[in-house]
Amino acid sequence: MQGEISSYRVLRSQPEYIKLIAANLINRFGDSIDAIAFSLMMYEITNSASLVALILGLNYIPTVLLQPLAGALVERLSKKRTMIAFDLVRGAIVAAVVWLYRAGSLTPGLLIVMTLLISTAESFRVPAGVAIVPMLLKEECYKVGVALNQAVGRATELVGFAAAGGIILLVGRGGALLIDVATFALSAAVIAFIRLEETVTRGRADFRNVLSDFAKGLRLVREHRVLIALLFVAALINFSTVPLQTFSVPYVTDWLHGDASVLSATQFLVVAGTGIGSVICPKITRIRRNTQIVAFGLLQSAALLLFGLAVLARDLESRRIVALVACLMFGLSSGVINVVFAAALMRNAPKEYIARLSGISNAVMTSAIPAGSFLCSALAAFVKVPVAIAASAALSFVLFLGIAGIKTLKNL
Repeated sequence: MQGEISSYRVLRSQPEYIKLIAANLINRFGDSIDAIAFSLMMYEITNSASLVALILGLNYIPTVLLQPLAGALVERLSKKRTMIAFDLVRGAIVAAVVWLYRAGSLTPGLLIVMTLLISTAESFRVPAGVAIVPMLLKEECYKVGVALNQAVGRATELVGFAAAGGIILLVGRGGALLIDVATFALSAAVIAFIRLEETVTRGRADFRNVLSDFAKGLRLVREHRVLIALLFVAALINFSTVPLQTFSVPYVTDWLHGDASVLSATQFLVVAGTGIGSVICPKITRIRRNTQIVAFGLLQSAALLLFGLAVLARDLESRRIVALVACLMFGLSSGVINVVFAAALMRNAPKEYIARLSGISNAVMTSAIPAGSFLCSALAAFVKVPVAIAASAALSFVLFLGIAGIKTLKNL
């Protein structure tokens, strides 16, 4: 904790990092509009909830299978140029989707192909975006820098989600996606103005070298127990968020008797809470980093339990209030945990390994989602949804308490 800066004012002297945040905000705004417009388009094209679920599930495949290798490849490339290139690639793919949609040629099969292409491009863009941060920030600024990026990013998502409905009504689904295309181009333009000196790994970026770099990344993880512990935390972060994601629709519909506005309110409060947690995280200077993960992980578990037990309230209004408070608590704790984890990964990994370790970390985190979904599905098959949520909360309690016993995390 010693030497770590907690004031956001220091970032005024980091103009290149501020440019990166600006590019990320532009991306977040476009993605939040895209999330709603693309989902509506998927359902219109497929006319099947199961196909939509399948397409969304396939979206995770490149992250799990490709991103670890993509991260190793990015180490041999310019991070700045990689970010620019794949922002433009993603924009081009979304533009192709709009063209096919307006031409009446967009089929479920083509939609799956386009979704996989977008996810593949993201598998290169994400590790590059993580690896460039230590080149723009001093180590003592990692936590406050990550916190600001996440906090304003969440705020931008809220603006995007709030504006998405009106934008879609005004310009249609295709028009909304074209706005997303424009944000990709604008993000690339902002990144182009970032000034930095990059050190790129020498050697050809062929498959043999990339595979060798990936293997070195795995060896680094095996040799440093703190990185193994961080990957476990990474998986737990995503695993613990699955119940709220999986059960929110049936829970709100069947137990809170709510409509889309109630569901939107739960999502809004989770995102808002995450932003608040990100903001306050750097101010928590008297608590050890590993203790922060455990304490806020337990708070997250308590929020999940409160969400499940909200149905015990006497009247419907009380149920909804308790559930919404739980969503805010859940988001706040998630915001703190995410910042502590991201800063710890950058702090404990050699700079030349950041991209490949980011790829491995994201793959581990993403793989936890289907594992958590399977568990939730199994629980819901035997018990009612609120009971399944409460059981998931109990498991989350146990897992976060288990983190408290990991000695290597004391070195975060």
